[in-house]
This record gives sequence, C-alpha cells and structure tokens, in this order.
Amino acid sequence: MQDCNPGNQLESIWIRIKGTGTQKDLVVGVYYRPPSQDEGLDEAFCQQLTKQAQRRDIVVMGDFNYPDICWKTNSAKSTKSNKFLTCLADNFMVQKVEEATRGSATLDLILTNVEDLINTVEVFRSLGASDHVLLQFAIQRNAETKTSQTRILDFKGADFQKMKELLSGIPWTPILKNKGVKDGWEFFKSEILKAQMQTVPTKKKNKTSAKKPEWMSKELLTELKLKSDMHKKWKRGEITKEEFKRIANTCREKVRKAKAQNELRLARDIKNNKKGFFAYVGRKRKKKEAIGPLQGEDGVMATGDREKAELLNAFFASVFSQKESHLQPQQHGMDEGLGEIQPQIGKQVVQEHLATLNEFKSPGPDQLHPRVLKELAEVISEPLATIFESSWRTGEVPADWRRANVVPIFKKGKKNDPNNYRPVSLTSIPGKILENIIKEVVCEHLETNAVIANSQHGFTKNKSCQTNLISFFDRVTSWVDIGNAVDVAYLDFSKAFDKVPHDLLANKLVKCGLDKTTVRWICNWLSERTQRVLTNASSSSWKEVTSGVPQGSVLGPVLFNIFINDLDEGLEGTIIKFADDTKLGGIANTPEDRSRFQNDLDRLERWAKTNKMKFNRDKCKILHFGRKNGNQRYRMGDAWLDSNVCEKDLGVLVDNKLNMSQQCDAAAKKANGILACINRGIASRSREIMLPLYSALSDHTWNTVSNFGHHS
Repeated sequence: MQDCNPGNQLESIWIRIKGTGTQKDLVVGVYYRPPSQDEGLDEAFCQQLTKQAQRRDIVVMGDFNYPDICWKTNSAKSTKSNKFLTCLADNFMVQKVEEATRGSATLDLILTNVEDLINTVEVFRSLGASDHVLLQFAIQRNAETKTSQTRILDFKGADFQKMKELLSGIPWTPILKNKGVKDGWEFFKSEILKAQMQTVPTKKKNKTSAKKPEWMSKELLTELKLKSDMHKKWKRGEITKEEFKRIANTCREKVRKAKAQNELRLARDIKNNKKGFFAYVGRKRKKKEAIGPLQGEDGVMATGDREKAELLNAFFASVFSQKESHLQPQQHGMDEGLGEIQPQIGKQVVQEHLATLNEFKSPGPDQLHPRVLKELAEVISEPLATIFESSWRTGEVPADWRRANVVPIFKKGKKNDPNNYRPVSLTSIPGKILENIIKEVVCEHLETNAVIANSQHGFTKNKSCQTNLISFFDRVTSWVDIGNAVDVAYLDFSKAFDKVPHDLLANKLVKCGLDKTTVRWICNWLSERTQRVLTNASSSSWKEVTSGVPQGSVLGPVLFNIFINDLDEGLEGTIIKFADDTKLGGIANTPEDRSRFQNDLDRLERWAKTNKMKFNRDKCKILHFGRKNGNQRYRMGDAWLDSNVCEKDLGVLVDNKLNMSQQCDAAAKKANGILACINRGIASRSREIMLPLYSALSDHTWNTVSNFGHHS
C-alpha cells in the first residue's frame, strides 16, 4: 500500500495489485478532495493520476467535490472543474457514476482508464448519518484459467477451386425444377455445406488471453525462443550481459516492426474492415466476458452463458405484441393492392449481389458464410436465382430465412438488467439478398408515388439525421427569432421495432399501393419467425417471434417507415421523424396555441393505442424555447410529461436556449474516447497509422447514429 500525500495534505491512498500473466498491474486509489482545496493540491493529484494512468490500469474512487460538473455533457462552470476535466481527458479517464450522490450533485466519482474494468455501478441509500449515497460496483478483470474453444472456418487453407468444381458438376436446373421452394433451398444449402466440409478446414478458436497475436510469425517465435535461451545462459554465467542485451534488443526491434506492419495494414484497411480493427483492439480489453451476470424478474442472478441467453431471449420475446390467431397474413386484403411490382431476379443480378458481399460479416443460422458465397458467386448465382424467383412467385419462404441468431447489444444503464440490451438479428445471407432485391422495387414504388411523408428522414433517399435536425431547427429558430414561444415534445416509443403488429402492417402495405404478390411474400416472411439468443459460446432455445420487424434485416426499416407513416395524420403542429424518433413542435404564445399542442399529443396517444404501440412516457420530454415561454405542462394519457433544459436529439445535445456549447463539449468527449481506444489498442504513433484510424473511427461513430439512429 502506498500513501501518496505530499506533505500529508493531499488525502489520497493508493494500492497496487500485481497483474498475472500478460495483465498490467492494477492501481486502485481512494481520494477525498475538500471543497476549498487549493489549486496546488489539485495539481498534485492530477500529476499523481497522470503518473499512474500512463503505466497501469487504474481505478480511482472518492468524494471529489466538483458540484458544477455536468457529466452528461462533460462540461463545467468553474476554472478548477474545467482543469480537472482536462486532466481526465488527457489521461483518457472515464467517469462511471451516472446519478446524483449528494442532493442534486454528483460529488462521489468512480474513474478508470479502462472502461470495461467497471461493471454496473449501483446507488443505495446513505449509510448511517451520511448525506452521501452508498455506491456499489465491481472491478472485473480477465480470468486466464478458463479456456473456451469453438471451431471456425480456416480460409487460409481453403481450396475454393475444388469447391467450385464440386458444385459446377451438379445439374441444378433439372433438380430444382422438380422441387418446391423449401426442398430446393434445403438441397442447395446441403450441397454447399457438403462441399465446404470437403474443401475448407476448421481450426480451434481459443477464447483466452494467451491467444497468439496476429502479428506473431514463425520467425518471431524462433527469435523469442532464442532470447529466452540466451537469458537462461546469461543467468548461468555462460554468456556476458552485453551479449544477451544485443540479442534482446534485436528481438525487441523485430517485434516492434512486426506490430507496426500489422497496425499499418489495419489502418489502411479500416474503411473496408472495421471489424478487424475492433477485434484487434478487443483482444487487449480487460473485460472478462461480453455479457456479465444478469438479474431476472425474480431477483436471481444468471451467471452461466446458457442461463443468460435464455433470460435475454425470454425478455426480448416478452415485449412482442400478442399474435392474432385469426389472421392469415398471406390472404389478408390481397385484392386491394394496386399495380404489379416485378423485381429483377436473374442470374446476373444475383451474381452482382453475391460479388459485393462483405466477407467479414457473420453467417446466419443456416451457417452459409459470406466468404464462401462470394467465392462461389459465378457458380451458384443461377440456382439461387431459380430459388428466389420461385419463392417470389409462390410466396413460399424457407424457414431458414425466417430464423434469426440474436446478438444482445448493450445500450446504457445497469449491465445486469436485460432491459438495457437491444436485440440485433443475424439472419440468412442468401435470404438477405432476396430482401435486398425486393427492397429496391418497394423503395422505387414508394418514391415514385411519394408514399412516405416528408416528415420521415430515417432510411429514406437523400435524407439523414443531418437533414432531420437542420429542417426542424431551421423552423424552430425562425419562430424564436421573431419573438415566439415554442414548445417541442421529444417522444419515445417503447420497443417500437419489436411491437409492430403484423396484421396492421399487412393492411398498411396494401393501403400504400403494394401489389398482392409483394404483400403475400412479405407477410409470409414475417409469419412464423423464430429467434434464439447467442451469448459468448452458448445459445438459447428457439422462441416464436409474434410481432415486429427484425432489427438487423434489410426490409425491416422500410416496413417500419410504412407502418408509422400515418402517424402525422390530423396533427396541427410540426412533426418530424427519424424512424420512430419523433419530435413535435409548435408555437405556444397563447392558451389556444398550447391547447392545440395538447390536442396533438392526445392524437398521438390515440394513434399508439390504435396501432398497438406504446409511448415510454418517462422518456418523453418537453423543451420550452423563447424568452416569453410560459412553460406549460403537457400530458400523454394520464401521465404528465417532464420538462428538460437540455435533450439529446439524434446524438446532438440541444438546450432550451439553442446554445451549442454543450454539444461541443460532448463532441470533444467523444473524440477523446476515440483517441483513448486508439491509445489503448495501437502501439505505433506513426502519422501514417494514427490519421486514417482516427478519421475512419470518427466517421464510424457519426454514421452509427445517422444510419440507424437508436436502432442499430
């Protein structure tokens, strides 16, 4: 244990826990900063923090007494607080406490330079007579004793030429002609998997911290063994220290060059293969496992991978709308469709889609890997086109295209709460190709006939988060500039993509003018879907998907836009959407204006009830703009909506004074987080490596928001 108090005035105590194996040492510090502490001691603490954070993993906790810091926006009012924030940014420290710890201020902090070290931070009532809350959290590091092995395809040893020869010899046309869609698909899939088994070897994928780094070659292993042997000889007195140092320096230089070459390759390829970079960085992270223990409704913690997968799948299924037993989607309202949409499903079109597959993506439940499909594009495009055309014509959809491996993606909040994970579906790659072909003709129909309202900016041509924000706030600022009071409601649907009722969606597909063949195929594609959750190396059992459009599918976003399109009907205020993220704005000068605004909220509530959707009223907020704003209270149903002075709008912080300073602070924090990711994962500091990495990751951070809003 080490007391780092200069002159016994700085109240901090530190302890160093020695790392095992490849782990860095862990430094844990406890700090108390009196409210009136002078700047000299503040600087002394920052120097100590910098010293520890540069060399080791670090966790610091304590009462820091910076009441003016807003951790949501990473901004502060006082010079002292801003200096402290700068110190944290320079050392890539993150703050993990998200709630007030004394009154309305967050004074008690937990800081770390490795975000995954800290799992859930829980806030409890104060202990004894203290006016501070009690914080509980865990520091979690790699467990190096347990090794989990799965087998993966080893494409380095694949014989794709032999695979092509095996599949080229199959008389696809006569065989598929005599089979239905489902039997034809099963034959197609089994032949590819059979050829794959004969031509692509597999290897063990070791999920352990001792995994050999990708920059390690046989030559380097020989060099490292030589260095180890020479070290033993030096210890035994067989060689001099200078001889050992010469060999050690040579080995160190070769390792440095190998790392630099690998990182340069990652940097050059990052725009096409971000997955490779994040996998490389991810291997250096300190998180023990992707998903930690989860708490069920009964309060019992699930710790095993299978238990966690079952718990998450049960939760994801619990939010679905109830299935309509009387509904037959494939027959529903088919005669009302207008026109006839005919997608181009020929060999050439399918081959083009196969050739552009991202080979780094994961396969769906059918195990057909995109790398294999891409290599076989010329050979399999004709039989696949035959299956696609037959599926479209008959409306039959193979079960594989209606199955999904669901990957839980953590959003924010407590990591042990299943509600804080978003389900993203990994579906059949060939199934997605047909979805893409159908999506193209559906979107062409929607654009040609101007079906989707101008208020929708998500997943629509030439529109984005940027156009949403610019068009909406251009109107709001123009109202405020001429002296109006303006009220804006930020509305949040609860599990919107998962709750879409298939029967109501079928009606709306017909209403927007899609023909009976298109509606039949889409309804059958949505019917009798199943999903299972994957966690680490385990999977849950299959569960029926009774509602919703799959998050992660190609058609899902387009179908959701059609479903929510009539949300605008009858509204007097200005509404704008990015998928389900909805803003309602209106002038609020007079009681009549405010009454109209309330009437619009009532209409939206009725729409939600009619369409079996639900607003998350706790997350629906009101912002009041304009100097003469009366701060009217509004309600949705029987719940009064809270007013905020600042709200995050599609990743951009907007305050009630239309001041962008908080957004600038948040953007700086995000940029610093990107630098921290590069700093932790990349050894080289070469401009040739750093610049493309930072540029690509900055684009990735923004595109994640603008391409999928809150649904990725």
